[in-house]
Amino acid sequence: MTKDCHEGAGRKIRRVPGYLAIIAGKDEFLVDQDGRACFEKAKKAAGADAEAEVISGQIIRVDDARTLETQFVDSVKTLSMFGSKRVIWLRNLNLVADSVQAKSEEVKESLAAMLKAATEADPAVLIVISATPYDGRRKDLANLKSVATDFILHAAPSKSPFDKGDAQADAQVAMVVERLKALGVKAERGVPEVLVGRVGQSTRLVLGECEKLATYAGPGGTIKEADVHLLVPTFGEGDFFEPIEALAARDLKWGLESLDRYFFNEDSSRPLLSALQNRLRLLIQIRCLADSGDFRLTDAGLPKGQFEAASGRHGPTFGSAAKSSANLFSQNAWYVSNKVAPAAARYTLAELVDLQLACADCFDASNRGEDESSVRALFLRALAVKRSA
Repeated sequence: MTKDCHEGAGRKIRRVPGYLAIIAGKDEFLVDQDGRACFEKAKKAAGADAEAEVISGQIIRVDDARTLETQFVDSVKTLSMFGSKRVIWLRNLNLVADSVQAKSEEVKESLAAMLKAATEADPAVLIVISATPYDGRRKDLANLKSVATDFILHAAPSKSPFDKGDAQADAQVAMVVERLKALGVKAERGVPEVLVGRVGQSTRLVLGECEKLATYAGPGGTIKEADVHLLVPTFGEGDFFEPIEALAARDLKWGLESLDRYFFNEDSSRPLLSALQNRLRLLIQIRCLADSGDFRLTDAGLPKGQFEAASGRHGPTFGSAAKSSANLFSQNAWYVSNKVAPAAARYTLAELVDLQLACADCFDASNRGEDESSVRALFLRALAVKRSA
């Protein structure tokens, strides 16, 4: 659809492209997926006789920007001799990344020239620009939102899994469910969320790990949470540790095997102990609320709506809403209800308090260089014997 922008009576009418789509974000898979969808949409609108061209927007050196500028501008200004429309996709543009090259004045000048050519293109030209990785502080593309037919800006992935309002994680969880279903395997409750929590900064990796897990489970098989921790490596800034999940499941065999894997790669127990203490703070709060009758705990976690109801009753008592393991109600509702709460059903309050005190002892042991032996002793005491009160 052609847009005409009138700048006042008697003044020149500024040309705009017949279609302009801008897609940007840090996740290359999502940006490319939406870019392709817009490209196909533009080709369909342009008709069967349209000329289509894909131009790589990647540069390695600063000098490459001038070459890319010339190629793109020439393509935009070249009209078909036979009157058919042209569809151009400037794909994977990295001139708006947080890089040394993208910050240079030469590259910024080339980018400005390219965007100017795009917004002033003939109505017979339909343009798609997909940019990744995208530095959200840059305004080059955001300034074109008002003139773009389609403008899609993907939110940056959360640095910590299960943060509130993580739109990318929510979308990825839905993708995992669909992909595993298409691969003919089942997944236990919580598996998609755990998978996204480990590699969620990259959608391509998330979907790739789905293929690996499905192969491991076999046709018609069921993927367990333990399988995800065993087979899927933590990516980026993921901070999940398999031993914590084994401890939460109260599984001695898994716990000791997970410690073998952890200490094969790590010398210090401190990162693991810090994460465990954070989890225990939440579990102690959940167990207290369960013992008081506010929560009805099961091995599957909290029934839907219980966390929100308790938050309304007790949230003000817990103080600041700033996210902290000291404030249960500052956490993501799904994370607490489905990921953390099941462990509170397997431990008494006394056992959880003992575990928290044992973590402090392990920190002291770490100062003496007894990291692995002290943590193994903690796991054996917690998992080999169940305390009744």
